[in-house]
Amino acid sequence: MTIGVLGTGGIAITLATMFARSGHEVLLGSGTGGHGVTGVTDPKGEGGTIVTGGCCEEVVARSSVVVPAFLGVQGAVQQLRPWRSGLRGKILVDITNPFTGGHIDFVGPWAVGGTEDLAVAFPGARLVGAFKNVWWEAFDGYPDPAVPDIQVISDDAEAKRTFLRLCAATPFTYVDAGGLDQARRVERMALSGVSSAGVSAA
Repeated sequence: MTIGVLGTGGIAITLATMFARSGHEVLLGSGTGGHGVTGVTDPKGEGGTIVTGGCCEEVVARSSVVVPAFLGVQGAVQQLRPWRSGLRGKILVDITNPFTGGHIDFVGPWAVGGTEDLAVAFPGARLVGAFKNVWWEAFDGYPDPAVPDIQVISDDAEAKRTFLRLCAATPFTYVDAGGLDQARRVERMALSGVSSAGVSAA
């Protein structure tokens, strides 16, 4: 099963590398000028390309699981809109959190969960929320006892089970945290890690 990670920033490359190290076929998509990155080498491995690059449209088409690594829920919605039809029936993994600009609070009231917003925007996709309660710097692909259990949410039980199986070989612990209505609770867990992530609360 191919995992497609959309984006070329730090979190995209880190997650793509983690899944590739775990034995999965991973594609990394870039929307810049319609051209994708050529690939990613493993900086802690023996060299060589472990993740293949391509444009986002190609990556969405070729992947069974799509992980958009864009800034914020609305950013993800905007970036994914051109591939709405291509996402139908695929597992769409939401990793976003609705942070304010300073990363010290969330945009919107407690009652709102970002993954629920993404589910409304892409009703044909099979939404799973994950990696929301931890900071992306932790995912260097190696065990770290300081990393909390990763909360996984979805209303689609089969999609959740599939995603958890894909994550089984990664060096972290994953917890079934319920349905999408738990998004607001899981997302706000990330706020407890603001100081440890080096983000000033001032």
